[in-house]
Amino acid sequence: MKLIKQSVMRPVGVIIAALVMIILGSVSLSGLKVDLMPELDLPIVAVSTPYQGAAPQEVENLVTRPLEGVLSSTEGVSTIQSISTQNQSLILLMFDFNTDLDSVMLDLRDRIDMVNQSLPDGASSPTPMRFDPNQMPIMQIGISADMNLTRLTSIAEDSIIPQIERIPGVASVNLTGGQEREIIVEPDLALLQRYGLTISQLSQIIGGENISAPAGEIERGGQEMALRIVGEFRTVDELENINVPLRTGEIIKLSDVAEVRDTFKENTSYAYVNGEPTLSMDITKQSDANTVEVANAVTRELERLQQNITQGVSLTPIMDSSVFITDSIDSVAVNMLLGGSMALLVLLLFLRSFRSTLIIGLSIPIAVISAFTLLYFAGETINIITLGGLALGIGLLVDNSIVILENIYKFRERGYSKKDAAINGAKEVASAVIASTMTSMVVFVPIVFTDGIASELFIPLALTVGFTLLASLVVSLTIVPMLSGLLLPDLVRAQAEEEQARGIRKIGVGIGHILEKITNAYGKVLKWAINHKRTVVLSTIILLVASLGTVRLVGMELIPGFDQGEISASFETPPGTSLEETRLAVAEIEEYLISLDEVEVAYTTIGGGGMMGQPTGSNSGDFYIRLVSQDERSLSTNDVIRDFSEFTDTLANIDVNVWAFESGGMGGDAISLEVRGDDFETLNFIADDLRDIISDIPGAENITHSMGDTRPEMQLHVNRDLAMQYGLSYAEIMDTVRGSVSGQVASLMRVEGQEIEISVILPEDYRNNFDRLQELPILTQTGDIVPLSAIARFEQVEGPTTITRQNQSRGVSITGDIMDRDLGSVIADIEEELNNYIFPEGYDYNIGGEFEMMMDAFTDLVLALLLAIFLVYAVMAFQFEKVLYPFIVMFSLPATFIGIMIGFLITGRPLSAPAFIGVIMLSGIVVNNAIVLVDYINKLRERDYSREEAIIEAGKTRLRPILMTMLTTVLAMVPLAIGIGEGAELQAPMATVIVFGLSFATLITLLLIPVMYIYTDKFTEWIKGKFGANEANGDEANGDGPR
Repeated sequence: MKLIKQSVMRPVGVIIAALVMIILGSVSLSGLKVDLMPELDLPIVAVSTPYQGAAPQEVENLVTRPLEGVLSSTEGVSTIQSISTQNQSLILLMFDFNTDLDSVMLDLRDRIDMVNQSLPDGASSPTPMRFDPNQMPIMQIGISADMNLTRLTSIAEDSIIPQIERIPGVASVNLTGGQEREIIVEPDLALLQRYGLTISQLSQIIGGENISAPAGEIERGGQEMALRIVGEFRTVDELENINVPLRTGEIIKLSDVAEVRDTFKENTSYAYVNGEPTLSMDITKQSDANTVEVANAVTRELERLQQNITQGVSLTPIMDSSVFITDSIDSVAVNMLLGGSMALLVLLLFLRSFRSTLIIGLSIPIAVISAFTLLYFAGETINIITLGGLALGIGLLVDNSIVILENIYKFRERGYSKKDAAINGAKEVASAVIASTMTSMVVFVPIVFTDGIASELFIPLALTVGFTLLASLVVSLTIVPMLSGLLLPDLVRAQAEEEQARGIRKIGVGIGHILEKITNAYGKVLKWAINHKRTVVLSTIILLVASLGTVRLVGMELIPGFDQGEISASFETPPGTSLEETRLAVAEIEEYLISLDEVEVAYTTIGGGGMMGQPTGSNSGDFYIRLVSQDERSLSTNDVIRDFSEFTDTLANIDVNVWAFESGGMGGDAISLEVRGDDFETLNFIADDLRDIISDIPGAENITHSMGDTRPEMQLHVNRDLAMQYGLSYAEIMDTVRGSVSGQVASLMRVEGQEIEISVILPEDYRNNFDRLQELPILTQTGDIVPLSAIARFEQVEGPTTITRQNQSRGVSITGDIMDRDLGSVIADIEEELNNYIFPEGYDYNIGGEFEMMMDAFTDLVLALLLAIFLVYAVMAFQFEKVLYPFIVMFSLPATFIGIMIGFLITGRPLSAPAFIGVIMLSGIVVNNAIVLVDYINKLRERDYSREEAIIEAGKTRLRPILMTMLTTVLAMVPLAIGIGEGAELQAPMATVIVFGLSFATLITLLLIPVMYIYTDKFTEWIKGKFGANEANGDEANGDGPR
């Protein structure tokens, strides 16, 4: 190849090119964003519609069903789910992957506009929102002080939040637990009746009086001046003294019929850190921002603010996702360096030359840094997936350099000059190196065509490994020959002197003797294998069948969980429990958490809003628990979770679900079962049954269902005939009652730059007394006032707290988590129980959630594996223009499966999507040694070696480079396979597959490939003898083997 010769003869140009590659790679690395995982573009859209004062059944019938009808036909929708709760409708639309969500969002808005006018008056406009992991806060900061929350809220809103929002990359800062000022107008119901007034009339009067507006322009003294009518309230006294006209023509003041109070809005949420009241700032980043950079900038700003804000105000980090990201990235980087160092140590021991090791050692960073340039232009980020790909690539990229350097050594030993040896040695194995690199790269092509979560996660991995291998190929064909021509010792004696001078003479001689003994022993075993071919083949088949028999012992999971030392928990008290009562129930749990030595921060939120509009209430909330570092505690995260769950199980009137917090969670519950049917009572009965059954299955934890307990509900039944006699519509009555009970915002008062709502609402003793509420005055069309009791009656009933629907059918969701067991085994036990369960007619079930995602991913990956195997064969056939040659090499693959299953059984790791990716990678790696071996056998036969002589000589000659490439690849993966450090759980399954699969495949194929070569060669000779060489294989069977 001209490229090799030019590289050796023009070293300065190659060095300059290498420096350019290093500079470009370094600049690209500095421009790459850092995050925990690749950017996930999950095709999910949520449509949230608040409907204040509405019960779940009302929400379902008046809001959810009409919206489902128009949204379900949106192009690309695969599943539509809805949740109808008190005051809230939430519809989740799941689309096919690769759907253009930008155009979908436009279509959804048009469809929502079509139905928006038909929604009830009290319902807000539906809001579509794309699911975006960036909506999750990257940091939570606690703000506490020995002062009332009103003043603390003011300090946070005026002095802290604006400074944080100005930081580049910060998208939003949300405050939880604060108090908001409000002016309440509480009319006396008896006085309203006496004066013939309604709450709606008072709201209209207040709104009409509180107006400032431009009235045009006037000219005065030759100067134009704006004329403005100023009528806005500036004080509560002004509001109290506005005139209220009566039907009789009299005028009274607002204070004559109502009490006006300058107060605070009723708390809808509380926040506590370690049991102490606090405000919480949730900080989210912009979608294109670097998580670590934004978090670091926020931390620096918090340190500055801590020194300058009011004395006594404390800013406490509650959650900082950048810490785990940084620790994970550092951990993978350390494993990568450790693996690379172990690979170089193997080379030093095998080659017994610092110069030779230096040549390969220099090729590693050049190839890795060059890959950063390609990653930058591909739009990827630095995360544990891409760094894991680099770590996996390091074990592979030295293979090319080893093969080329080893062959250059052979030419030096034959007496060639350094430059001639570099040129000829590299040229001789260049085609084999290209073929082996292409087989390693081509296996990733099918992943590009997969859909779903496997595609989102592992395309970055495929690109990273592919870019690294491509860079290593270029380096091995240019820089390695060039450095060999410059740095290889002149004589073998010089190498010995170098070894002695470096102090590795004794080790080198020892390794040499060991290798010589191994080579001689292998030669004898290989001769035995040639004479006992059937035994070798049958033994391999037996091992393969035995491995297949262990498949059922290996579990399955989608993605391994991360142990971040963080715990999440959700809690719920009985429906209808007030915020204050829920707080009292939670206090005991907080005391327990604070008492644990393992807990560093216990953060509690009660009430508030959920993600993507998901409703919460006064009877529910969440815990976030951060543990101390692993070296400061004796219990694991799962141990703490188990103890915490046992404690909460002893508590009455509160349900708590506990699970490990994971920044890289894929979304969806580990256990998710949807039971479909129409009748609430039947669904509730089935859900209770299945919850108890599934809870008894080992590994199933936190099993709950969406029906929950029934909620007491007071229903108002309007007599439509009586209402019609008074000229009243259902909507008018509904608006009056809702406004009186929930309040009406009449106007806004501007005070010191703040806009304060003026709300008109019945006093609490009226709102909570149904006998008195029946006296609520209703204004008729004729202007008369009638009490509510004249046209309606109250009735207390029990109603569902949540109504779930899937694909426009009612149902109930049964969900849960998994602990200390794999997903596949737990689901298999659940399916066995479901097969024995007798469902009523018209009711069925579907298992979804993470299991459904896992099966979809595995289906895609199986197809990708089969296509990868075909592409590996196709590349070899194309590269060498042979048909049977690649066929022999493919016999390496069955041996790989034996090692993989042994690895799973030894490590106890289940089959997962990362492990599957490892299998796909291995299908391209494991054939490389067989390519080199068979290629060398054919070359020896061209030199008139007999078949058996060529096999034995090729096996003994290529044994050392085969062992070297295998050991460097395996040892580079060992730190990842062990799973050392944070975030290593994701790479561990891939590395485990490669370590065990490649190790066992290498040992088996050193015997199996020569045996299959003989069988194939005999078959070729039989075909040739029976049909003629030209008909059988054309030029392929020319007397020198099956090539």
